[in-house]
Amino acid sequence: MAPAEADPIAVGKPEADAGKAGGAPANDGSAALTDALNVATERMLTEVYERRLARLGFDIHDGPLQDLALLGEDVQLLRRQLSDVLAQDVRPIMLGRLDDLDAQLVALESGLRRISTSLQSPLTTEQSLAESLGDMVRGFEARSGVESLLQIEGDLEDLTDSQQMALLGITREALSNVREHSEASEVSVSVTGGPTSIELTVVDNGVGFDVEETLVRAAHEGHLGLVGLHERARLLGGSSQIDSKPGQHTKISVTLPRWRPASPQAE
Repeated sequence: MAPAEADPIAVGKPEADAGKAGGAPANDGSAALTDALNVATERMLTEVYERRLARLGFDIHDGPLQDLALLGEDVQLLRRQLSDVLAQDVRPIMLGRLDDLDAQLVALESGLRRISTSLQSPLTTEQSLAESLGDMVRGFEARSGVESLLQIEGDLEDLTDSQQMALLGITREALSNVREHSEASEVSVSVTGGPTSIELTVVDNGVGFDVEETLVRAAHEGHLGLVGLHERARLLGGSSQIDSKPGQHTKISVTLPRWRPASPQAE
């Protein structure tokens, strides 16, 4: 079944007679207006994404990570106190359980810090999009045990900031879905930079699911991961498609149009 593309929004689509004032050719006026709207859209999306990342980073640092640190100190204090009062025959068992609990807290803290780091914007790192995707896929394979393949083709060097953010976010959400729901043993991530578009495909060999039923239920329950995936693509004038059925593999496809505002001065 061929994927049915969602209706993309028109990013910077001018009226047919825009720019005719003053005798300027309609095409020149249309191009200028398109560039201006593209610049405004790009800046808005980037700023919104950056604010969300910054807020999430602060929330993780000031909330769960601080709480975990305090909880770890309490566990260590309890261990010292129990060591003095426990009977000799039960002391190794009880202290061993506390050591296990402490190890779990350390692992949880490490996981939260890794999540915080993975949410860094491409704008605040020296990595290219290809390098960031490589780190993400390798980290996913190490944590999940799912054999993961990344294939990158074409030119990804001139993508806009919000396009890079969207591709990273969509890939992260697709891999999260694989880990949590698919029961897959293999997943492949493919990114192709063509002359007019960027194609992202994530395919796993898991158990599959009913797409429509799952998306409706997720939206009603406030689980907006896969729903947000569609919105990320739509906001950039692109389209997305999820192909899956119970008992079959799942394929997530995203297409973003390639564009770069001619100049920031077009505002």
